[in-house]
Amino acid sequence: MRPNRPLLLLLAFFVVSLPASAHASLQIAGGKATREKRQKRETLPRKGIYLAGSLSPGAAGHGGATVPVLRNQWEIGAGVSDHFTLGVSLGGSAYVGREPKAFNADLVAHRFIGKGVFLRGALGVTSRAPSFTRLLTKPAVGGAAGLGYEFRVFERIGVGLSMDYDLRVRVDAQLAHTVVAGLRFAVYLNKKR
Repeated sequence: MRPNRPLLLLLAFFVVSLPASAHASLQIAGGKATREKRQKRETLPRKGIYLAGSLSPGAAGHGGATVPVLRNQWEIGAGVSDHFTLGVSLGGSAYVGREPKAFNADLVAHRFIGKGVFLRGALGVTSRAPSFTRLLTKPAVGGAAGLGYEFRVFERIGVGLSMDYDLRVRVDAQLAHTVVAGLRFAVYLNKKR
């Protein structure tokens, strides 16, 4: 009995192409799953509106003298992406044992690296900054740079630990240095992915 040639060719094609197509299908499915897992592992959702508050003790000083400071900030902003947020921060600083208290207003940016590490930059004004060579406090402009880590407590709530260095130039050209370490709470109002 003579074998049917087209049937043998079809069977040979099927035997050769089945493993290749199965491997390709597994690669596509595995690649997608791996990519989604990697993205999920690398960053958390931060796109959309967020609200945040922080409490930061530290020290302010100039010329070798320091005074304890307690800073409180309230922030509202938006996540441009899951890695970058931009907001406005309003708050105050109390210089322990000194009067009066200071009011701060800053434009704040956070750049998230990985799952929770962030870099922070701020530019703005303060109503009073300490200096120990002249009058105690005067208005100042300047900014801050910081580093921290945010833990996600719930899906949309994060708690962060950070350290910031704040440098302001007073209206009398004196520099005011402040270092604070803080606890930050953030609520991300973005929709579920």
